[in-house]
This record gives sequence, C-alpha cells and structure tokens, in this order.
Amino acid sequence: MALMQLFHANNQNNLRRNRIFRDRLNPLDAYDDHELLYRYRMSRQTLMRVIDMVRDDIVHETQRSYALTPEQQTFAAIRYYATGSFQTVVGDTMGISQPSMSRIVQRVSSALCRHAGQYIRFPTTPRFQQAVKEGFMNEFTFPNVLGCVDGSLVQIKAPSTREDMYVCRKGYHALNIQGICDSQKKFLNLVVRWPGSSHDAFIWNESGVKRYMENHADCGYLLGDQAYPLQPYLLTPVRNPQSDGELAYNRLHQRTRQRVEDTFGRWKCRWLMLHKFGENIHISVSEWPF
Repeated sequence: MALMQLFHANNQNNLRRNRIFRDRLNPLDAYDDHELLYRYRMSRQTLMRVIDMVRDDIVHETQRSYALTPEQQTFAAIRYYATGSFQTVVGDTMGISQPSMSRIVQRVSSALCRHAGQYIRFPTTPRFQQAVKEGFMNEFTFPNVLGCVDGSLVQIKAPSTREDMYVCRKGYHALNIQGICDSQKKFLNLVVRWPGSSHDAFIWNESGVKRYMENHADCGYLLGDQAYPLQPYLLTPVRNPQSDGELAYNRLHQRTRQRVEDTFGRWKCRWLMLHKFGENIHISVSEWPF
C-alpha cells in the first residue's frame, strides 16, 4: 500500500510538472504573416494591437505556476474564436489545458468587450453621420441612410434556466443578435442579450439606437426587412407594391439592405465559433460576456 501511495504521489508530481512546464507555442515566432492570417484571421499588426489593447486587463499579477502571458492568452482565445474547435484541441496545440482554455476565453472575451466601444460606434455626430450617408449614397445611390439593421442567430448550449426561451424558430438554442452596419460591412452597433425566441421587432423596440432615432428622427434612416415596423426613421419594403415606383424602391431597398446580411455572413465565416457546424460547436450563455 505504501508503495502504491508513493507511486501515486510521484505520478501526480510528474503530471503537475508536465502541466506547468509544457512547451507553449509562440505564434509570432512560429508562423509567417500569411500563416498568421490564415490561422488567426488577423494580420500580425492587428494581432499586436489587440494584445496591447487588452494587456492590462488580462495580465497575471504573479508568475507563479508558470502563468500565461497576455500574448499567450490572447493568441489562445483568438485561435478558439477562429476555429470553433473544442477547447481541448485548441489548448493542445498551444500547451494549455482545457480548464485554462475556458478561463482564458472568458477573460479575453470580457476584456475585448470592455474596449468594444472604441470600434463599434453608432454615428451620433454630424461628421460621422455624413460619412456613413455618403458611403451608402456612393455605393447604392440610396440617400440619407445611416445603416442597415437585422437580426442573426448564434447557436448556444441549452441554458440550465428558462431553456425554452432560447429555442429559436429553427428549433435550436440560440441568441438573437441585432446588428447595424455601414456600407463598408462594418458593425456600427450590436445588441447581444436576447434569447433566440425574441422577435427582431421586439429587440429593436428595446434597443438604445431606437430611442436615439426617436429623439433625432431628422438625422437619417435605417433600413430593415419586413420583420421590422415601418417608422419615420426605419424604412422597410413596401408591402404588395403596385406602381413602378414602389417596385423600383423595393429593389433598391433590398439591394442596399443586403449589406447587413453580408456583414453577418462575413462575421460568421471569419469567426467559426459563431457558425453552426454541428453538435460540438456550441457556446454557453455564460461564455457571452456582454
């Protein structure tokens, strides 16, 4: 018995040493610029900017237990976002355990969300609004457009509470995410809080952008599909168009509004964790730090 206890103790010590001192990949050294872009969906320069942005939020105060650096944490999280693979698989390629990967994803995601307002901003200044309007006018000849709005479903694990509210119209558990984009396929606003059963019109009516547009109705228009209510600042297609003018308007509206669907599509293709591929690629509600 004593021999077995000694063997177990030695084995546990070896496991701890292997876990702590495993070789960890440094992608900046291991990959050239093309390989970095392929694996992490970002250029080397953008990756470094992201690391610098979140560094103070995720740095460990101690180096005990071979603590992961901000660089290692950021690369691990971004690789997970980019592949949508199991955390164990992503961790194995970087010498990180699955429990550590789970904590890293939550930590880095929360840090990114704290800085999101620097990059995802709805146009509220005259100069910003004019730039967005000019983009749509130049691209589609649709005047006075401040953005296109739509909802998109992202599959999640079934929550432990109020599970039925998250079942979307397609039959799986999801979040319904509202997005507003400009003509360049950049998000101007995201609302990530409502369960999959929530209707697009409900999410819009509860949004801060809707309240802003109510108070600034003369600043421009948003374009939405027929799931949204027609409002002075939210233009939807003409139902049952009859005249040539109505038909022409609907064609232009559809072509312009398509930009938000393209934006969501590009977003999900770039970050495969958001895409529905199968049963292994699910996100729990607790992993959304919004």
